[in-house]
Amino acid sequence: MRQRLPNRRPAITHTLEYNGERYHVSVGYDMYAEPKEVFIRGSKTGSDMDHLLDDAAVVVSVALQNGVKVAEMRKSLGDSLVNSVLALVDAP
Repeated sequence: MRQRLPNRRPAITHTLEYNGERYHVSVGYDMYAEPKEVFIRGSKTGSDMDHLLDDAAVVVSVALQNGVKVAEMRKSLGDSLVNSVLALVDAP
């Protein structure tokens, strides 16, 4: 069951280069240092890609908050930006 995360929580922001574009990926953690949310920035604000990245981050965050393992998500995806983001989420 999904539980509300505290308003203030630790997060790490990574810079990711994918297909010549730079993205900023923030990973938020719960009190047990487990990744529970993802934010992705890098496209022009308001662009279609910006909206797609927001939606992808929400889907990944909801999956994490419902116990889906990062390895399971990565196995289901091909070589994609989202898979590269998940590699950062899974990083120590």
